[in-house]
Amino acid sequence: MADVFVKVSCTNCQEEINGVRVQCCECTDFDICLQCFASGAEIGPHRNDHSYKFVDHCAIIIGGRGNWTGREELLLLDAVELYGIGNWDLVSQHVKTRTPEEVKEEYISRYLDGNIGKATWGDVDQRRPVLIDHVPEDKGPLAPAVISKLPPLDITPEEAILLGYKPHRDDYEREYDMSAEQLVSSLQLDTTQDSKVEILMKLAMVDMYSRKLRERTRRKRVVRDYQLVSKFFSKDKKDPNKKPLTKEQKELRDRMRVFSQFQTSAEHERLIANIEREQELRVRLQELFKYRNLGITSQEEAFHYEQHAAFQKQQLKVKTKKRRKTNFARKKLHVAITKRAREAQIRQMEQIEQLQL
Repeated sequence: MADVFVKVSCTNCQEEINGVRVQCCECTDFDICLQCFASGAEIGPHRNDHSYKFVDHCAIIIGGRGNWTGREELLLLDAVELYGIGNWDLVSQHVKTRTPEEVKEEYISRYLDGNIGKATWGDVDQRRPVLIDHVPEDKGPLAPAVISKLPPLDITPEEAILLGYKPHRDDYEREYDMSAEQLVSSLQLDTTQDSKVEILMKLAMVDMYSRKLRERTRRKRVVRDYQLVSKFFSKDKKDPNKKPLTKEQKELRDRMRVFSQFQTSAEHERLIANIEREQELRVRLQELFKYRNLGITSQEEAFHYEQHAAFQKQQLKVKTKKRRKTNFARKKLHVAITKRAREAQIRQMEQIEQLQL
């Protein structure tokens, strides 16, 4: 089809040939129009008695309104494939010989509503395009089914107005670092007059501005992912059903906080939950290894063992408590006896002193 759109000019008169032309079979790349052929034109090595053939440039008029030629129809189909249905101005510029209204009417009447459209499209209203996904399904840890989408910002219209938040465009009235655009607002790059150092400085300023834009996007993502705005406006700061974290859980979250910048909120919580589950399984494995070393091979035996161990531990606590009470009573009695003996000794010494006087 590319050969159809190539412009061919007459070798003799240099005029563009839009219809049938005569091509010499003996000369290389020699095409003349019908007028020059009828007058017996000869140029260079070409003679009018050379063998020839007629070549049609798709200028035959196809039946229908508008007297469209075959070349125009091919240009119309090529333009629709290139620019898409609806861009009739660009399609008209591609065809060159038709207006936007004419190309629209011709395409709809012939290729959509006409016999060609009915034979190729069928009943469009009852058909739906079937798109085949040739990309293999991803079942890894970063699969789309695992990575959840960011939730919408959960705030009321009044809170959005107070915050300066535009929900339809997901933007704010005041952005982070409002003066960032001043870096590039008056920047002009002229490669013919600017020196190499000036060009590098201007490119560095553009890079700084790009970093600020990325930081804006990152902050918006964090605010939306962790629902910081809704938490700020929430009246109930604490969830009564939420259990307080243990010391080990707080330490784990403090250590894993550095990885939250590479994950969403849901992914980060899922990671921490998986680590806690791993720790629980490790503790359970240690218990099972202990049971195996003790010769325990069933859950029932492990249950009785734990009951017996708990009973022995309770008995040990009772004995320890009794022993402590007994030791405390003995110590208290010893202190009392010692105190009484000392008081008696003091009284005896006082009596001896009185007798001496």
